[in-house]
Amino acid sequence: MKLYNIVKRLILEKSAEEISNSIKNKNIVTLYYDGDDNGGKGLRVIEPFCYGVSKAGNAVIRAWEREGASYTAQKGEQPLPGWRLFRVDRIGSYNFDPRQNFTEPRPQYNPNDKGMTSIKLCAKFDLEEV
Repeated sequence: MKLYNIVKRLILEKSAEEISNSIKNKNIVTLYYDGDDNGGKGLRVIEPFCYGVSKAGNAVIRAWEREGASYTAQKGEQPLPGWRLFRVDRIGSYNFDPRQNFTEPRPQYNPNDKGMTSIKLCAKFDLEEV
């Protein structure tokens, strides 16, 4: 059990570093997400904007989902592209190409995300560029 906890902590630390770097560098990310509902599992292409802790105490990423497997989009409730909150522990893979970036905030971007009780990092934008 002790070895399991050490390995889990190392994996989460690496994930936190990868997530933080992708937000700072505004990298477009392809991830595999093991969503809550049928149809929510699969590849997604996102722009990660904020990293923090949800009201339920989970590490989460607030991202603009460009395309991919989205149950709420399939049901017609929240069409893509659009804002999504991803639990880090449900992300199976997290890959980005440092040459693919997003350059501006999306509509209704809020660095004071109300879906998070604690925000570790949010993407920053030069106001003159917006």
